[in-house]
Amino acid sequence: MDVQNEHLKSLLDRTDLAFKALMQEPSSIERNSNYEDAKRELDSFVARLRSILAKR
Repeated sequence: MDVQNEHLKSLLDRTDLAFKALMQEPSSIERNSNYEDAKRELDSFVARLRSILAKR
Protein backbone atom coordinates (compact mmCIF):
# COMPACT_ATOMS: atom_id res chain seq x y z
CA MET A 1 0.00 0.00 0.00
CA ASP A 2 2.91 2.38 0.57
CA VAL A 3 3.72 2.36 -3.13
CA GLN A 4 0.12 3.28 -3.95
CA ASN A 5 0.17 6.01 -1.31
CA GLU A 6 3.35 7.47 -2.83
CA HIS A 7 1.82 7.29 -6.30
CA LEU A 8 -1.36 8.98 -5.04
CA LYS A 9 0.71 11.71 -3.37
CA SER A 10 2.62 12.22 -6.61
CA LEU A 11 -0.60 12.49 -8.62
CA LEU A 12 -2.10 14.94 -6.12
CA ASP A 13 1.05 17.08 -6.22
CA ARG A 14 1.08 17.06 -10.02
CA THR A 15 -2.59 18.02 -10.19
CA ASP A 16 -2.11 20.78 -7.62
CA LEU A 17 0.87 22.25 -9.46
CA ALA A 18 -0.95 22.10 -12.78
CA PHE A 19 -3.98 23.83 -11.25
CA LYS A 20 -1.86 26.60 -9.73
CA ALA A 21 -0.12 27.14 -13.07
CA LEU A 22 -3.50 27.28 -14.81
CA MET A 23 -4.77 29.88 -12.33
CA GLN A 24 -1.77 32.09 -13.17
CA GLU A 25 -2.65 31.97 -16.87
CA PRO A 26 -6.26 30.79 -17.30
CA SER A 27 -6.34 31.38 -21.05
CA SER A 28 -3.34 29.12 -21.72
CA ILE A 29 -4.29 26.11 -23.80
CA GLU A 30 -1.12 24.28 -22.74
CA ARG A 31 -1.73 24.84 -19.03
CA ASN A 32 -5.36 23.82 -19.38
CA SER A 33 -4.29 20.66 -21.17
CA ASN A 34 -1.68 19.88 -18.51
CA TYR A 35 -4.27 20.30 -15.77
CA GLU A 36 -6.84 18.14 -17.58
CA ASP A 37 -4.24 15.41 -18.15
CA ALA A 38 -3.18 15.47 -14.48
CA LYS A 39 -6.80 15.43 -13.32
CA ARG A 40 -7.66 12.55 -15.67
CA GLU A 41 -4.72 10.49 -14.42
CA LEU A 42 -5.68 11.16 -10.79
CA ASP A 43 -9.33 10.26 -11.44
CA SER A 44 -8.28 7.05 -13.16
CA PHE A 45 -6.03 6.04 -10.28
CA VAL A 46 -8.73 6.75 -7.70
CA ALA A 47 -11.27 4.74 -9.71
CA ARG A 48 -8.88 1.75 -9.89
CA LEU A 49 -8.21 2.02 -6.15
CA ARG A 50 -11.94 2.12 -5.37
CA SER A 51 -12.48 -0.93 -7.54
CA ILE A 52 -9.74 -2.82 -5.72
CA LEU A 53 -11.13 -1.86 -2.32
CA ALA A 54 -14.69 -2.79 -3.32
CA LYS A 55 -13.52 -6.33 -4.14
CA ARG A 56 -12.15 -6.87 -0.65
